[in-house]
Amino acid sequence: MPPHAARRLNRQRLRHPVLAVAALALMASGAHAGERRDLPLSAGWQFHQGDVGGAEAPAFNDTGWATVGLPHTWNHLGGTAQRGPDYNATRGAGWYRLRFTPPADYTHAKVWLQFDGASINTEVWLNGRKLGVHQGAFGRFRFDATPALKLGKVNVLAVRTDNSSPSKAGSPTTDVIPMSGDFFLFGGLYRQVSLIATDPVHIDMLDWGGPGLYAHTDSVDGHTAIIAVTARVKNDAAQARQVVVKTAIVDAQGVPVATDSHPLSLAAGALEEPEQSLSVPNPHLWDGRTDPYLYQVVTRVETADGQMLDQVTQPLGIRSFRFDPDQGFFLNGRHVSLHGVSRHQDRPGKGWAITPADQAQDMDIMLDLGINTLRLAHYQHDQAIYDLADKDGVVVWAEIPLVNRTAPETPEGDKGVTSAAFADNADSQLHELIKQNYNHPSVVTWSIGNEVNLMASFGRGVSKARPLLTRLNQAAYDLDHTRPTTMADCCEPWPDQPKPGLDVVAEITDLLGYNRYQGWYYDKPEDLGPVLDRLHKLHPRLPLSVSEYGAGGALTQHTDQAQAGVVYAKGHFHPEELESRLHEIWWAQLKARPYLWGTFIWNMFDFASDSRTEGDMVDTNDKGLVSYDRTVKKDVFFFYKADWSDQPVLHLNGRRYVDRAYPVTDVQAYSNAATARLTLNGRDLGTAPCPEHICRWPAVRLDVGDNVLVASADIGGKAIGDSLTWRFGGRADEIRIRAGASAGLTTAAGARYGSDAFVTGGTPHDRNPGPEFGKPDTTPPAVTGTPDPVLFETYREGAFRYHVPVPAGRYQVTLHFVEPALAAGARVFDVAANGGVVVKRLDVAAEAGGPLKALDRTVSVEVKGGDGLELDFRPVTGQAIVCAIDVVAAR
Repeated sequence: MPPHAARRLNRQRLRHPVLAVAALALMASGAHAGERRDLPLSAGWQFHQGDVGGAEAPAFNDTGWATVGLPHTWNHLGGTAQRGPDYNATRGAGWYRLRFTPPADYTHAKVWLQFDGASINTEVWLNGRKLGVHQGAFGRFRFDATPALKLGKVNVLAVRTDNSSPSKAGSPTTDVIPMSGDFFLFGGLYRQVSLIATDPVHIDMLDWGGPGLYAHTDSVDGHTAIIAVTARVKNDAAQARQVVVKTAIVDAQGVPVATDSHPLSLAAGALEEPEQSLSVPNPHLWDGRTDPYLYQVVTRVETADGQMLDQVTQPLGIRSFRFDPDQGFFLNGRHVSLHGVSRHQDRPGKGWAITPADQAQDMDIMLDLGINTLRLAHYQHDQAIYDLADKDGVVVWAEIPLVNRTAPETPEGDKGVTSAAFADNADSQLHELIKQNYNHPSVVTWSIGNEVNLMASFGRGVSKARPLLTRLNQAAYDLDHTRPTTMADCCEPWPDQPKPGLDVVAEITDLLGYNRYQGWYYDKPEDLGPVLDRLHKLHPRLPLSVSEYGAGGALTQHTDQAQAGVVYAKGHFHPEELESRLHEIWWAQLKARPYLWGTFIWNMFDFASDSRTEGDMVDTNDKGLVSYDRTVKKDVFFFYKADWSDQPVLHLNGRRYVDRAYPVTDVQAYSNAATARLTLNGRDLGTAPCPEHICRWPAVRLDVGDNVLVASADIGGKAIGDSLTWRFGGRADEIRIRAGASAGLTTAAGARYGSDAFVTGGTPHDRNPGPEFGKPDTTPPAVTGTPDPVLFETYREGAFRYHVPVPAGRYQVTLHFVEPALAAGARVFDVAANGGVVVKRLDVAAEAGGPLKALDRTVSVEVKGGDGLELDFRPVTGQAIVCAIDVVAAR
């Protein structure tokens, strides 16, 4: 069992004894009459997808509806190569009906219906009486069920949820955030529903779904912590009441370390908010992953003679933190380099309807990786994950779902006009996020949006985001002055390159995150660091983070030399090796910039997105370090684990690329050992150093057939190892290279080409990159004069050189060319083999008879010694070009 899992199990065992001891310590008498009663409403729901007239009526006949349990969604998509028979991306109404019998002894209680999450709009009826409406897919909400409830009798609860797309005219979600996003908005009652009974005098149940009890550290030093506590106490009785509000701070052993008592006079219907200040001596600090120590705040409302009316318990982590624009994040006065991931909450077959066990598994995988921070994107997640973050010491970025735009998808919205209803909904979801998560010590910042001007950056409307963001920023401060605000920005225009219709949103919030994809969607991966330095210089007083960076990684798609071929960021080919290589380049730049207060990989897990058909899956964003179903940790997972984790790591890369195209390849491992040793079929290939946790054995020559690779290392006196098996079915003296391509292919004649490899210089191109999301699918004219036109779709252009690792001998070298667009005379070049020119002043268009006509040239070359074959493409006029290279021993 991993250490973090064992610690969590021990905490779970202690949970109930701690609460029991705390309750006894606070209790003035033995009465339990005021204890809250919680009745889960999970089983026996009747469900119908689509709208049905009259379904709110108790007598409505729901015979024939499906019987489901909660959590539930009707949507199923993502994580597969083809859409399966259970595929369901329908957005619209879904009806739920439940018959239940509440206990008869709730007679003098107030009874509340609690929904932990329902998507997107929700209407609730109890016994035909409408209790209310909620707009928003992510926050908890409650309704007073007392007037409609029938005690001791069968009650009928009817719930209509609606996850209609806001882009449709007349949609009920037109003014409900988010408008859109690179994630699917699953419908239904996807979190739990429960019936909660309280005394008429109780801690407030209608404070934006929050606990009604809020505590924070006012000050802390080595000797004392001052904890400010506010409880919202409500009297729903018909007469005034004299009560006492008692609060205790209880340590992890269940011992009260600070108490306070506050008498309170409550008029009928009144709500009071007494403020209490408690002093904790010699506080044990919540110190992140190092020591996530938790107290509990327990507040009781009692009668004057000590009878308990209500009690609420909330977590308390005593800590201080700050953000510095030059030095990053400090926790309890100690600098902490925050490194972590962003996470979406869905799973295949479940969508958002996940269980506490799923949440715990996700956290265990993230802790195994070695994260110390977590961005909960792009919305409020279930309370379970915040609880786990508290207990495991993970610093949390919490966020509302203001994504892509700050105005409805309407003609006025396209002009950047934020409707009043839209702004109010964003504000209400911010209230829910902060109120419901105020007491979690793991949360250090409230995010008020993500890429809010993305659509405008694409030219789809105008962004006027500043007024709404300014309102939300002030609202966050009014709700919680103890935490700074942040947001994630994608599209800030440079001051010297303003973009009409695109506003600058930096410096509204206290902190800022940048979503950056250098080398994936744009630029080169090495540009990330310089771009961040420029942004840091542009905003010198603003603490910066990288809120997203990442690349797609398909488990079934592989390349022979990462970065040699074309990058299909929005297309059909996402080789796992390229994902790994890009992260290696990015992380080296990020860790070298101490001014970044945090970095967040996008994403921890693959997730559903119906806007994408990429890599080897449909309806899926494959940028995760782990597969959608959580069963496969991609190679790049172990790169970060080697850097972030204190566990011994040695992982050979490429275990899913089994059938190798080339007889010679680099072998790479990720490890936190200083050196590692490699054997191939029992032969010792020597020891390699592992700088930056990357161990490399270059140009390893494979055997024909199976190749068993075994790596070994020693870390702190502990021997560790890893192994994999590759197969090579070709010949050592026969290499075929598909120039410019990140994927290999096999021709109609059965010739196996690997992806572009063994090359330096030049630029890869693809004439037919395939469909990209958001763009029309255009297929260029096919190349003529060849039985394999696909071989001529990619090419390398410029001045470049191939070093083909073949043994000594005589070879027939066939070079495959096509001129993609230029006329005769515009492109002329030489080709040299091992220094001697073998193709002189080649003009492909002239010799082939025009563009898009295949041309092959075959030459005989002698390779001496063990240096292999060097092919040098030398421009004379314009740029050199080649589509494919065959190097085959003369027989």
